[in-house]
Amino acid sequence: MLENTFIHLPKFGEKKERALWENGVKNWNDYIDNFSNSQDHIEHCAIIHASREALANKNAEYFGNTLPRREAWRAFPYFNKIAYLDIETTGISKHRDYTTVIGLFDGSKTHSYVHGKNLDQFVEDIKEYEMVVTFNGSLFDIPFIRRDIPQAKVPSLHVDTRFLLSSLGVRGGLKKIEAQFGLEREDDLKGMNGYDAVILWKKYKKNNDLEALDKLVRYNAADVENLKTLLEWGYKEKRKNIKLD
Repeated sequence: MLENTFIHLPKFGEKKERALWENGVKNWNDYIDNFSNSQDHIEHCAIIHASREALANKNAEYFGNTLPRREAWRAFPYFNKIAYLDIETTGISKHRDYTTVIGLFDGSKTHSYVHGKNLDQFVEDIKEYEMVVTFNGSLFDIPFIRRDIPQAKVPSLHVDTRFLLSSLGVRGGLKKIEAQFGLEREDDLKGMNGYDAVILWKKYKKNNDLEALDKLVRYNAADVENLKTLLEWGYKEKRKNIKLD
């Protein structure tokens, strides 16, 4: 889908992009073939050349900085090092609350980072990733991480599945959406929500309750492990709706 993308060009929106596709200019090569000799298209051709080079070099940051945020999903199949992220906190206040647990699913294994234990390891591990995927992370998780762990270099290429799914008519909280997709959690995690996660952290901190911490970490892991399925579905549906083929 990236090679078919023109929406990152200056003064380009969905209508202009669609007009190009309908007139047979369906990818970057088509654009260069049609407009490389036109003085009116010098700037756009230069950007497309830069885009082709960025893709060839697996430069995810380039697309994180140039794609409109709502269109970041287009980059999904081109980058393999994806961090599916979710955090737990002591509450929702960005002024007095803090990050307690970060869950990172790499597509096959979940890594957990706990405040006061190994949260610093997240700083090193996140460097290995090209792209980050969250649910509502643009409004909650990423701002918390950037405030609490400013040295962590979270990838600029970010797909927020909340808004990707919403654009396809799938709305609600993560647990509600998981149920719509038939995604289930362990029995003792069913029905849990963010408030329960706060209570579990308080129990752990007050009584060194390791069972409470274990449940919190597993709850957090469940949040990240289903994001891959949701992203894959969302990408296929968006690609299908564009009707390029």
